[in-house]
Amino acid sequence: MRWLRPGGGAALLLALSAVWLWASGVNIAPDAVTRATRGYNTFAGELAFLTDGLTPDNSERAGVFAWPTKGNLIFQFAAPRSVTGLRLRVGADAGSYGAFAYLGAEFGESGQTETTDESLVADAYDFDFQADTWVNLIFSAVTETDYIELMTQSGAEFYEIEILATAPEPTVVRALSWGQIKQR
Repeated sequence: MRWLRPGGGAALLLALSAVWLWASGVNIAPDAVTRATRGYNTFAGELAFLTDGLTPDNSERAGVFAWPTKGNLIFQFAAPRSVTGLRLRVGADAGSYGAFAYLGAEFGESGQTETTDESLVADAYDFDFQADTWVNLIFSAVTETDYIELMTQSGAEFYEIEILATAPEPTVVRALSWGQIKQR
């Protein structure tokens, strides 16, 4: 096949895996406590814009959260969650991104992430600088995490950030006939 160049098979497999993960995942970003790191990295916009479900794809009133230079966003959960990756709706100012999943990291008093060497459990990167699109950051395996840090080393605009957890197993409900119900 002409479109499948050396190494392209792995890229195709990763892309198909991403589609399956996103289709089977549940967005848990609204469940997280979301913070922007403090210090030299200033931002414009509201953190609430990141999980309100409004993007330029579905609303004329979508709010943008923008880093003019670089910055970090923190998503913290009360208990560990099984996460497959992140999905970002990026605006016109696109950057490079890194997502880091930790277990037991803390948001320190200085406004920065505090970790130990053992707390990093997964990471994913995107260096494509694609604008006005959805960007997927997929961890290599389903990851148990209670703290995710999203970094950009260049300016970036975000309309929405989704953290995708594995979908819960469906509950099997046994069908009962009307006769069985009346016997009870």
